[in-house]
Parts: sequence; C-alpha cells; structure tokens
Amino acid sequence: MGSAVLESVEVAAEAYRVYSAPILVSGGIGHSTQYLDDAVRRRGLDLATGRPESHVFRDLLLRYGVPAKEVSVEDQSTNCGENAEFTRRIISTPQTLLLIQDPTMQRRTHACFERSFADLPGTTLLSQAPLIPWIGDQVSAGPDTPEIWTIDRFRSLILGEIHRLSPDVYGPQGRNFIDHIDVPGEVLAAYNRLVAAYPASGRHP
Repeated sequence: MGSAVLESVEVAAEAYRVYSAPILVSGGIGHSTQYLDDAVRRRGLDLATGRPESHVFRDLLLRYGVPAKEVSVEDQSTNCGENAEFTRRIISTPQTLLLIQDPTMQRRTHACFERSFADLPGTTLLSQAPLIPWIGDQVSAGPDTPEIWTIDRFRSLILGEIHRLSPDVYGPQGRNFIDHIDVPGEVLAAYNRLVAAYPASGRHP
C-alpha cells in the first residue's frame, strides 16, 4: 500500500527478489499523500510529486531492480478500505497476498482485506510491516536513519487507528470496511491515557 513509509518499497523489492512475487501497488491521492511527497523531498529523491502514491512507489520499485512487467498499480483508492476493495476487483482467483503497509495502519489494513476477500475462498493473507518504529527525538526505522514521522504526527496516527477500529467508524456501523475487532483492554487503557494527556491528538474526523 502507498504511504509515506518509503521502507515499504525496500521490503516489497526484497519479496520480489526472494520469491519472484509480482507486486501490485495500491494507492491514489489521499489526505496523507503530502507526507509521501515530503518524504521524497526530504531524502533528495529525483521523483515527481503530486501524483498517486502507487505511481511514486512503482518508480522506486523500478529503481530497486524490479522489472516493470512485474509491477501493477491501483491508483484510485484514498484509504485502507478502498485499498482492499479496489484490489479485490483486480484479483479474481485465490492468491497468497503479502500485505505491506505503514506499520501504524497494518492492523486496520489487514482487517479491510479480510473483509474484501472473504468471498474468495482459498485466499491467504499475510501481513508484513516494513519496520518497527524507533522512537527518539523523531520516529524512524532506527538510530541515525531518516525521519519518517515527527513525534506529534506518530502519536496522532496511532491514536487515530484505535479510533478508526471502532464499530461506528470503519466497522459494521460505520463505513463497513472491517468486521468487528476486539481491541485488548490494555491497548484501550493506553489509548485513554494518551488522549487525556494529548487531547488534540485524539481528535479525528
């Protein structure tokens, strides 16, 4: 899935090298596309910005040596639910799908794909976050690596994920992209503590 996490491209390219797995990149222009454009500029990459996220990722995959014929794009989706829904329209036979996503959105993305592919028996869904966030003065893949998120942005994203997993947001009583998910009590407790400490971060549309 397209995102501001450029490390996803490295993981997808490695999956191609090891497993000869064709790649489908899903992502149009959404509310977070500007963060991908910022990441491209911050790393000094010579890539046109202001385009669908899948197009930027495709160009990077080609630079990593993945043949163009092995990379397909879905460039209309604007959120995780549409990533899954629009990918399902392209894939019509059971497959093993390795889902690579911004780690803050990985759980929700997996749930969206489970819902969208429920009508295609034999499909296997595997999730692989491209990194475990390392939290210092900024959030990145590790010490001395490029910033991926500011602390404020990261906090807003993880709090937003708990909010979006609610039944009345992405769930059955909301946008209906996912089935009901039981969020562990300790996660909800941590969420409530963070929202109390940083109320602005807990406000989500």
